[in-house]
Amino acid sequence: MFDRNRVRVWALAATLLTVAISGKASEGQAAADDGLTSQLLATVQAWNTGDLDGFVAPYAEASTYMTPAGPIGKAAMLARYRTRYFTGSRPDQQLRFEELVVRPLGTGHSLMTGRYVLAGGGKPELTGRFTLVWAKLPEGWRIVHDHSS
Repeated sequence: MFDRNRVRVWALAATLLTVAISGKASEGQAAADDGLTSQLLATVQAWNTGDLDGFVAPYAEASTYMTPAGPIGKAAMLARYRTRYFTGSRPDQQLRFEELVVRPLGTGHSLMTGRYVLAGGGKPELTGRFTLVWAKLPEGWRIVHDHSS
């Protein structure tokens, strides 16, 4: 015969344990993020208001950007964005990021993956995946490599 009170206590204990474990996972994810998601999301505002220099601000000076022809530096990346995605000082489409995930790679590096979406401006929506490698440098967290496709 079942003791209903005992079953209720075990059910409550299991529920509390599940909540506690998921809370720890969320705290661990937040610690792994270390403000990287906020920093990346700030670049969306810069892009959408035509501040291309603000968009590339989190990139380290020695960062690389992977193209089909191979990696290029930050200045070439900036020029590429300006000619392909801007008309004058305005972006051709608005940017947003989705599905952002940050994974720590030791104490001084993190890997971020996600999806970018360029929409509006009377053009077809462009979307793709990206991988960013972040490094904790003396000036703070900076993107050292970007592979977007």
